[in-house]
Amino acid sequence: MIGVQVLKSSSFVICLSAILLILGTCLTVVEVPVRIAYEPFAAEQYDLMRAFMPLGIVIWAIALILLTYGVFIGLSRCFTKKPLPPRQRIPSRISAIVALALGSLAIASVFLPWVITERAEPLIAIRGGLLNVGQYHSLTGISIMTGVNSMAGDILLLVFTGAVISIVHIPLITLLEEKGAGAIRVFLLLLSGICIAVSIALIYAHRTWWISLQVNGSLGFSTTFKAPGIGLLTASSSAVGLMALGVITAVKSA
Repeated sequence: MIGVQVLKSSSFVICLSAILLILGTCLTVVEVPVRIAYEPFAAEQYDLMRAFMPLGIVIWAIALILLTYGVFIGLSRCFTKKPLPPRQRIPSRISAIVALALGSLAIASVFLPWVITERAEPLIAIRGGLLNVGQYHSLTGISIMTGVNSMAGDILLLVFTGAVISIVHIPLITLLEEKGAGAIRVFLLLLSGICIAVSIALIYAHRTWWISLQVNGSLGFSTTFKAPGIGLLTASSSAVGLMALGVITAVKSA
């Protein structure tokens, strides 16, 4: 009976959808060594591959189904339960609007320069002479993800995941307000903030980046981390804001 009641709670189902969304993202990003040589007498050869990506995509699909189911349950109960008094409704809606704004800010940060890199030898010899590629280069979140930086770039998917939770899941919890939703809203605020913060920490800890340069074909060279860009600082502000809002909401609920 308890399990049936839990599955009928829109707050719980939407919260479970957010957790599965993060789990699916982690499984999609993680890389594990996979053997690539299968000849009987060949030496063992391994390569890093996203072996769990199919499972991650399946979990993403389950998360979307649960989100749809939670919205359906919440809407069906909205027509039967008594509306909350205006004094209780306004603070929760303000927190939902702030969470939505911070999530939108996190997504916008991905299109801004995330890291500033430095190349020790900015001159490259080409057929026509020496090419000065410059000493400093800015990498946006999109260029980090689409580059050849492997898992270091893919980890930015956690920023999108945290933003989706703050833009979609938290406002839905607020609109489909029911008993116990305040605690779940606090949990989702902290979860989305931590999700973005983990991605920021891993990107910041990555010291070497690969730059692609299109000059009569494709050139590439290695660079080192010099300074955080405005995109990383913007995402950091969003993460801190979400976690702070979670703490404030928890204190007010208590």
